[in-house]
Amino acid sequence: MTDANHIVFLDTVSPAIRKTLTDNVPPGFTMTFPEVDTPEKAALVARDADYLLIWAGYLPGSVIESATKARLIQKVGEGTDRIDVATATRMGIPVARTPGGNSVSVAEATTMLILAALRRLPQAHNSVLAGEWRKFGFRSYSYELRSKRVGIIGIGKIGRMVAAHVLGFGASVAYHDVRRLSTEEEERLGIQYLPFEELLRDSDVITLHVPLLPSTRNLIGHRELSLMKPTAVLVNSCRGAVVDEEALYEALKEHKILAAALDVFAKEPPGANHPLYSLDNVVLTPHNAGGTVDSEIALVRQAFANIVKVSRGEKLDPVDYAQPA
Repeated sequence: MTDANHIVFLDTVSPAIRKTLTDNVPPGFTMTFPEVDTPEKAALVARDADYLLIWAGYLPGSVIESATKARLIQKVGEGTDRIDVATATRMGIPVARTPGGNSVSVAEATTMLILAALRRLPQAHNSVLAGEWRKFGFRSYSYELRSKRVGIIGIGKIGRMVAAHVLGFGASVAYHDVRRLSTEEEERLGIQYLPFEELLRDSDVITLHVPLLPSTRNLIGHRELSLMKPTAVLVNSCRGAVVDEEALYEALKEHKILAAALDVFAKEPPGANHPLYSLDNVVLTPHNAGGTVDSEIALVRQAFANIVKVSRGEKLDPVDYAQPA
């Protein structure tokens, strides 16, 4: 390990997360939290970084170009769509992720969102707070998960965990992915492969677990929503821009599908007047599906472990590296 082990954290987080970061800084490293609020200020502090660490913020090319000393850009989490990976690659700075660190949290939250949408949990909760007692008020449009078909788009770690969860409720599982699993793996997991459009038509619940790429942006739009059952529920806990929110709003407002549960939005935060806020057949959470105490500790330790490996001249697992879109 060399003396050049300065980590710059280019993001703003809660005091609790900052403490988790501080408590886990590896021996022999220093770390600063400049809390800059413009790309220009970020570019200035990036000049002194041996390692750039970022959680949920944006890292544009102008900042990366100033980080001429940086040996690694480390993202806490999986999605690197807010990082200019192409510029980093051009400059020879690898971008690393922490895949799988919050998979359990996201999978659990996804299953929670499925059940909350099927059982109209937010509406039932709010009615009690409003002094109502609608014991029979939600039954005519509430459903069990048992015996339903859950369609999973993207069968990575999170998708597989969700499959295991819903199978435990007595649902069946179909999936679609650009890489089909082997027959043996499908049988082991107890899931069935379906072509994309067939999955949309046949599923009672559709849950999305894909990265945001040019090929997945607006993956679910007017046409795809029109293929779904009128009793179907759409769940998105991956990236907001995978769903055309305008098309989803129209489908929900016109009751072309039953409900939607979203943890992510195309623009975050979505703003005070987002059209989806006006609907009563949605469940909305603030991109916190992966955010638990347990997952935060795991993610931070995984991120610092990557930085330590690079400082020693070691290669990371290939799955940890982000590629340009």
